Amino acid sequence: MINDLHKKLKKNVSPMYLLVGTEDFLLQEAENLIVKAALQGEIDDFNYQTYDLKESYLSEALEDAQTPSFFGGNKVIIIKSCLFLTAQKEKIVQDIEPLFDYIENPAPFTTVVFVAPFEKLDERKKVTKAIKKQVELVECHPVETSNLDGWIKEQFAGNVTITKEAIDQLKLLVGNNLSILKLECEKLQLFIGNEGEVDADLVEMMVAKTIEQNVFSLIEKTAVRQTTEALKILHELLFIGEEPIKIVSLLASQFRLLYGIKQLSSSGYSNNQIASSVGVSPGRVFYGQKQANNFQTSELKEAIRLIAEVDYKMKTGQGDKVMILEMLILQLNKK
Repeated sequence: MINDLHKKLKKNVSPMYLLVGTEDFLLQEAENLIVKAALQGEIDDFNYQTYDLKESYLSEALEDAQTPSFFGGNKVIIIKSCLFLTAQKEKIVQDIEPLFDYIENPAPFTTVVFVAPFEKLDERKKVTKAIKKQVELVECHPVETSNLDGWIKEQFAGNVTITKEAIDQLKLLVGNNLSILKLECEKLQLFIGNEGEVDADLVEMMVAKTIEQNVFSLIEKTAVRQTTEALKILHELLFIGEEPIKIVSLLASQFRLLYGIKQLSSSGYSNNQIASSVGVSPGRVFYGQKQANNFQTSELKEAIRLIAEVDYKMKTGQGDKVMILEMLILQLNKK
């Protein structure tokens, strides 16, 4: 949808937009594109205002929208937290009657952007039907895992291409957080210039791993019984100063997630349903499912039991924490 918005803005800027969805990155990117196109980069306190309906009244925003800019020219009014379009309870009860008049006759010099950061609107409401009929709708929902490859490819300009293996590696390291993915793609583009190919080795070299990603890799090695590689990752984490008890906590969290994914998946739940049930993103479920497939359910239960024992030993001072952690990795890697 963002690419479609970009193309449309090159031709014409509509008087009203409605941004709907829960992906903060896309919401902000859409807002920035509209503001830039409407004001041609000339932004000041007289032609650009934001109203958050958790703290402000809709009537004030609409009055501002109908007031010409102090120095003339176009202006943009951003109206955030449009709870009146949902079934949620409003902190400030809004009078929406003036809105019906405005959307029928919007100010010619103003672009109004309604921001509804929600998964869905209440389609039964008269105001929802009216506003969707008159405004330019921009959907800003999280990018599905199946569509993420295409989105990543679109981030590279010039004659730069990215291999499928590189995309997979990038998703493994970053997940589906679009803000971080965008920054990492920009970093890779800057490194390679205007021509060339981004491969998995370059991604591995350029994209920094978080402790969570290293723990994920550690479990990957454990799943295929690569004990030496698993211990190498563990020692790298310890070398950079990560606390053993924090590593144990992350191992426990990941193994519990894998157990939950495996149980729900075997019951016929879809990735989206699993994500909603265990409280993580669909992208994390997608990669977690691949990892869970390398374990039997009994192995995951045993891993959780062993980790709980290690956690108790560390917290009660029963031995050297590093040695206890090394023994845990050896036990997890046993056939």
